[in-house]
Order: sequence, then C-alpha cells, then structure tokens
Amino acid sequence: MTAHNVGWVMTDLEPVVSNRADVRPALIVAAVGATWVLLVHATGLLGDASGITFLLLGLGAVAAATVGIHRWKPEPRWPWWLVLVAMILFFFGGLTREAFHTLGDLTPSRSLLPDLLSLPGYVLLGAGFLVLARLGRRGRGGGVDATLDALVAALAALAVAWVYLINPALSVQHVGVNVGLSTRLLLIAYPAMSVFLVAIGAQVAFSSGGWRSYSFRMVMAAFVCLLLGDVIYMLVETHVATVPRQLIDVPYALSFVAFISALLHPSMRRLTDPVRLDETAPSRRRLALVALALTVPAIVTLTRTQPAIGERVVLAAIVLALTGTAVYRMVRALREHADSAARLAHQATHDALTGLPNRVYLHEYLVHLLGEPSVGHPSVALLFLDLDRFKLVNDTLGHGMGDELLIAVANRLRKNTRPEDVVGRIGGDEFLIVVDGVRDAKRAHEIAERTRLGFMTPFSVRGAEIPVSSSVGVAMYGVDEEVDAESMLRDADTAMYEAKDAGGDAVAVFDASMRDRVAQRLALESEMRHALERGEFHLHFQPIVRSMDSRVAGLEALLRWSHPTLGNISPELFVPIAEDTGLIVELGAWVLDQACAELATLRQTVRSADELTVSVNLSARQLRDDSLLESVARSLLRHQLPAGALCLELTESTLMENMSLITRMLATLRECGVRVSVDDFGTGYSSLAYLKQLPVDEVKIDRSFVTDLGENDPNASLVAAVVAIAGSLGVSTVAEGVETLEQAERLRELGCDEAQGFYFSRPVPPERLPGVLEDLGLVAEPRLRIVRNPA
Repeated sequence: MTAHNVGWVMTDLEPVVSNRADVRPALIVAAVGATWVLLVHATGLLGDASGITFLLLGLGAVAAATVGIHRWKPEPRWPWWLVLVAMILFFFGGLTREAFHTLGDLTPSRSLLPDLLSLPGYVLLGAGFLVLARLGRRGRGGGVDATLDALVAALAALAVAWVYLINPALSVQHVGVNVGLSTRLLLIAYPAMSVFLVAIGAQVAFSSGGWRSYSFRMVMAAFVCLLLGDVIYMLVETHVATVPRQLIDVPYALSFVAFISALLHPSMRRLTDPVRLDETAPSRRRLALVALALTVPAIVTLTRTQPAIGERVVLAAIVLALTGTAVYRMVRALREHADSAARLAHQATHDALTGLPNRVYLHEYLVHLLGEPSVGHPSVALLFLDLDRFKLVNDTLGHGMGDELLIAVANRLRKNTRPEDVVGRIGGDEFLIVVDGVRDAKRAHEIAERTRLGFMTPFSVRGAEIPVSSSVGVAMYGVDEEVDAESMLRDADTAMYEAKDAGGDAVAVFDASMRDRVAQRLALESEMRHALERGEFHLHFQPIVRSMDSRVAGLEALLRWSHPTLGNISPELFVPIAEDTGLIVELGAWVLDQACAELATLRQTVRSADELTVSVNLSARQLRDDSLLESVARSLLRHQLPAGALCLELTESTLMENMSLITRMLATLRECGVRVSVDDFGTGYSSLAYLKQLPVDEVKIDRSFVTDLGENDPNASLVAAVVAIAGSLGVSTVAEGVETLEQAERLRELGCDEAQGFYFSRPVPPERLPGVLEDLGLVAEPRLRIVRNPA
C-alpha cells in the first residue's frame, strides 16, 4: 500500500489512515504548538508571550473544531460542539483572569467572573465526553456507569486534596487571610473537575474501540495537562508554591495544543467505535477503582485528629457523597451482573432469530414432563414440523427474506397453539411443539393437522406473499410406555420424514414400522458404501425409439443394485439414500463412465450403431459438484466418443432447486456438444414457459400423461401442446412409459418425436442389447438437434 492510497484500512479496533495528507495537519499542529509553548512561551525567549500564545490557541481551537467536525463528520456531532464551546469558555476565562488579576487573590473582593466562565467549560467538556463514553459501550446503562465511576474517582481525589493540601494551604495561619468557605470550595472545584475529566477519559478507553487512536491519546494528554495546570494554579493561588509566571500557563497551553491536534486528526470520527465487552461480569478494573475509593474515608478519618468544624462539615459532605456514589455503583454492578447472567441463560436456551426455545430448552422440558407422574394427562405429544421447499425461498429471495419468513412462521405457531403448549425452533426450518395432556393418537393427529392447516394462508413478508406448507411428524408418550426425551425427538423426526416422503404438506404419526424402515435405510446406507467396490452395481439399458418407425435412436442407462443377500434393491430405495449421503457423486461418475464404455463397445461391435447415443440421469447433487465437467470430459475422451453421443437427463424439480446455477452448468455442457434432457416433464413446478429459458435439447413427457392415452383422453391435448411448443423452440420430445400399441400410435399421431417403454423393450443388461437392437433396428442418421435462433 502506497502513501497515495485513499481510504480506511480497518484493523481489530483502530482504523489505520492510509492517506498521509489527512494526518499531516494534526501532526504539524502538535509539533509546532508544543515547540512554541516549551521553547518560546515557557522560556520567555521573546519576553512575555502569554497574550499572543493564548490568542493563537483560542482561535486555533475554534478553527480546528469547526474544520474537524465538518470534514471528518463524527456521529453524533453535538458532543464535539460541546467540546468547542468549552474551549471558547476556557479561552475567555483565562483572558478575564489576566485582566482582573485574580491569581493569588483570596480576599472577599476577589472577582468571580473568571470562575463563572471557566467552570461551565469543565461541565460542557465532561458532558461531551460522557456521551462519547456511552456511545462506545454496548451494554445497558453505560453512560450512567461511566459518570458514576468518574464521580467516585473525583470525590476520592477531592477528599484527599481537601484534607492534606487545600485546607492547610488556605488556613489563616498560612496565608494571613481568613479565606471563606465559598472561596475554598471554588478553588478545589478545579482539580476535582479535572480528575473527573481524566476519569471520563478512562471510561472512553474502557468502553470504546477508539482508545488506541491518535485522537484519543491527544484528548487524554489534554485532560492530564488540564489537571496538572489546575493543581499548579491552586498551589500558586494559595501561596503554597511560587512558580514563574510564564510556566503557570504551560500545562493549559499544551492542553489547547493537544485538543487542536485531536480535532484535526481523522481518527476523531472513530473515537466511539464500540467493542464487544464481556457482559458476564462487571469490569474488574472499574470495580477495583470503586473499592479503592471506598478506603479513602477510612484513611482520612484515621489520620485526622480534632479537625475544625468547617473542615469536618466539608469532609463529611465529601465522604458522604463518595460513599453514596460508590455504594450505588456497586449496586448497579451487581444488578448488571445478575441481568447479564439472566441474558446468558436465556441465550443458551432460546433461538436468537425467533426468540423461541431451542433444542436445549425443549430437551430439558421433555425430560421434566416425561419424569412426572401421569395424573390427569396420560400422554405427551411432540410435533416435529419442517417447512417444505424452504431452500427455494433462500435461493430465490435471499437469506434475509428467509429469516423474516422464519420469524413470521414462529409468530403464527405461537398464535395457533395453546398457552400451555411449548413452541420451539431447533435449527434451520425445523420447529417443535410440545403438547401436554393428549388423550390418544387421534387427538394428537388432529392437533398436528390443525397446525398444518394454519399454513394455508400465505405469509406476508416485505409486502410479498409467500405460500408455505409444512410436513409434520408426531410422536407420543403413553402412560405405560417407557421412553426418554432423545428417543421421542428421534421418533418425531422419523415421522416428519415419512410425511415428506409422502409428498410433503402432510401429517404422519410415528409407529413401529417407521422405526423398522429407518433401520433398513441405515443398513442400506452402510452396505452401499462398499457396494461399488464389491461390484454389486451394474447397468441396464432401455431403448429410445423413433416414433415414426420404432427404430432405436438411443439408450437410457438405468442403475441396478444386486446385493448378495438382500437381492435386487429398487432404485427408489437406494438412490435417495445416495443423494442424502453424497455418495451419488462417486456413484454418478461411475455410471457415466460405465455407460460411455458400453456405448463405445456397441458402436464397435454392432453394425450401423455409429449414431447410437446414451442418456444418463443426473442428480442435483452432481450438478452442484465442481468435478462434473471433468468427469464428462474424461469419460468421453477415455472411450473416444463424440460429445453428441452423450445425453444428460435431470428432472424438472432438480432444475427448479437452483435454476440460475444449474442453467449455467447446463449451458456449458451444451456448448461442449453434450445433449441435455428434462426428465418427468409436467410433474414438477415448471411449465411450458420455462422451456424458453432452459438450455435443453429434449423433454421427456412423464408416463402419467401417456397412461390411458387415446382419442377421448384429455391428456392428449396436453401432450399435443407440449409437442407443438417444444418443436417451435427446437426441443425434441420423448414419451416415457409406452406400454401398448394404441399409446405408441397415438403419440405418433400427436407428433411426438421419440418414445420408450415396455411396449418396445424392457431395460436389459448390456449382453442382451445386440439382440434387442437387431430386432428393433437402428436409426441410420444422428438424432435431430435443432439449434435455436438467438433472436
């Protein structure tokens, strides 16, 4: 990064300014101002320069504050305006003090005008930085605590200063003047308020992320110089010390210089950057300060013997104020600790997004219910609710809309359940409802059904209507059953997946058969992990024929699993397991390579099979995998097949899961020459309008539209519409599930390009393919592929 880069580079707590031109004025002011004060003003090199020094510093403070506030735009700005006004008051207070010669004047005729100008400046300065301390603190009551801590420190310092310094210095015997109580209090107010300001600066350090910044260091330097100047002034005022005239104002002058430099530096706008404080307990540093302050009255009392009545009155007032402030601060600290513990307990047992009880809370609640004797409430029902296709909301509308939808769902579930029922969210789009006092499974099913029907009204999120359905699983605990909370959660989860497998938007009540199916699924998953390496998977192929003459144009590869003990396992059982576990990626790559290998063999061994193609099914998981393109290219290259010999099939529901991502992947495949087909068209969420957007070569009309296809079948008009629109877009059509001659002839009349089904041939192993191809005959020319007009 060069010196000419503009902007802020953020670190943990402090921004690093990358443009040197921004920081140069502040550094120049600090260097030049300090040099002038120490080498010219303090040494008297040019004579008495106090007048010109404070004139320049006063005007400089006004200009620096105005420029800094407008250029760096700190938020909020008004505390900095208070600082500016305080600088102006200090400036005029110093001028009037010089004009009225009040320094060292302890007589009753002393003018109060300089003090009436200066003391409000301390108040405004303290108020401005109290606001900055509050802004930097994330916890509740940060501004009040900062004020109390600073007040404790100031009162403790005041008690010590009064007893050991101020009161002895103002005694009659020392100065020869009977100094009134009001004058004494006026004089001690300066160092006390300076201590208060230093303590406020410490609070900014403890509570904000700006404490490492240049501006904060300059502000703290200004506060310390102000305190030093007040102490020196008090010593000079009370004739305790004699200090050369030009040195008395040096701390105040340096304080002005530090403030001007801080206001000109860009880091002033980051002074109140909040940091995450540990809210589990009050700050040890601040409580140590309070504890130390509380020892002051005891020390003062033990060391003072027979003080005067006036001294005792003032000291008693200071000690009383100090003790009261410290006790109140301790009470607030303890209350904050209790509130923090309560907040942490709530956070540990409740969901941060919806505010509902989380899994931990629900588990403990279930343990409590299941451990109670069943008196008057023989059963506990657990409803496990999962939103159907919630991923589509996140993918299409964004995670922000998804979160707001989850909040709306939580609110509706609260509204639609009894006050005694407990509604919770255990993660993602999964919710639990614990219902106590359910008589039987029928009643539990009714409650679950009512909950499901509560989603019939769409949700309104940011002005948009979002339809949502849910799958609900129900598990019950009966009087005579022994069950624990974990088992009940597992059973409700199992029932929910049963409802999802039924198509979603349904209710399922758990029974023992579900547990058996889960056990079977787990067993299949375990066996599947070794089935590929043991050679238990193999392919069957079903011919795809041209409708006009029933000759074979291509083959569809279908995966089969022959287990040595379980026998032939249906793809409807093992394919969903492979997709859920991620094994489908490895298994799909094997299917792709094996299908290409068998096609290459057929092209070499079967006469006129040069234009034969093969179709392979893909899952959504494979399409999201980065290795798909590599797998396709490697298989085609290894078996020396042209890209047009391969057709990749995917269901339209897979397309709709993440349409933009999958569409880009399919477009890349088609650019390489690979054909793309949409399987089971018409059964998912898409429509004919989507064909215009999808980069596909063919659609496979689902078998449900082919069954009972005849002259008077209403499906005929639907098939005709698909064929006509697909043809206008350059997309070919393939009908699945053709089982009769009548269906085949009707599809030919409707203009369907190709068909497949038992009428032509069942899926057969590779060794039987040559005979099937010979019986049906092969299409001599390549399968038609129409390139769409980009217009």
